[in-house]
Amino acid sequence: MNAIHAAERIAPGALAGIDLNLVVAFDALAHDRSVTLAAQRIGVTQSAMSHALRRLRVLLGDPLLVRGQSGMVLTPRAELLAIPVRSGLVTLGRALSGPLRFEPGSARRAFRIATPDLFDVLVIPALLERVRVEAPGVDLSVVPIDPRRLPALLETGDVDASIVPRFEQVSAQPLPLQESPGLVRRVLFRDDYSCLIRADHVALRGGREKRKRGAKAPRLSIEAYAALNHLSVSPGGDGRGVIDRALEQHGLTRRIALRIPAFYTALEMVRRSDLILTAPSALARFVPEDGSVVAFPPPISVPSHTLNLTWHERFTQDPGHVWLRELVTEVSREEMRAG
Repeated sequence: MNAIHAAERIAPGALAGIDLNLVVAFDALAHDRSVTLAAQRIGVTQSAMSHALRRLRVLLGDPLLVRGQSGMVLTPRAELLAIPVRSGLVTLGRALSGPLRFEPGSARRAFRIATPDLFDVLVIPALLERVRVEAPGVDLSVVPIDPRRLPALLETGDVDASIVPRFEQVSAQPLPLQESPGLVRRVLFRDDYSCLIRADHVALRGGREKRKRGAKAPRLSIEAYAALNHLSVSPGGDGRGVIDRALEQHGLTRRIALRIPAFYTALEMVRRSDLILTAPSALARFVPEDGSVVAFPPPISVPSHTLNLTWHERFTQDPGHVWLRELVTEVSREEMRAG
């Protein structure tokens, strides 16, 4: 059976004849790429899942799941169906789970937010406190950002919202998620960059004791800055960043001696090494109180960036989603003003 015949068999007028359990089974198979794991996910036997897969293959005229070099893989037809099916099930599940109105005080709902780790430290504690007061039945899950999968996760509703950095003056975005179709963004706040380095680093004239007595922030020439060993926070593990592009404008490059995925962890790395870190200025709030790490403006011009609340337009009018977005926006801006 070819794809056209399959489309004819599942035309809108024939939807009443489709077993919804097959749609649930397909969603599990697309997610796990395994009959065994998919069966466990929805609580049926492996035999029942194998039978569901056979029925799906007949219904859609496609093998859907085939063997590949590293295990089972989806066919192109199944890849095209995976996101729409997941989106439909999420929407249906929410529609059946309760009324369209959202009353925070009595609501029972779980939200998933994908965030960078620095945002977690800055905002999530205050956000959680507000949720516990205003909506004690609401649960939050904070998950790391996966740039490759995040647009699809936002579209399906598996992730409700994400916090995404954006450099307004840089053409090559580290996380170009706002360009994906259907995504909506709202600027939460803007931030600049600061250099963080061990206070008694040999590159800093005067040393730690002089700065303790209230001296001005240390300064480095562009050449001295570029010559240092750098620490880079790269969630993806590689790639050129905005600092590298800024140095290139001066004909300079830097050596990145260490890459790590998290900003907050980087502070301890700086304190215990001769590495210099150039990071969002918000991170400077968390330098150790003992003065072992100092922060100062970079010797190069680095574009400011914004932190954006990002979601899919499918959920713009969802009352619970509206409540979540407004709360994240309010708490984020309050925390940045407090700093």
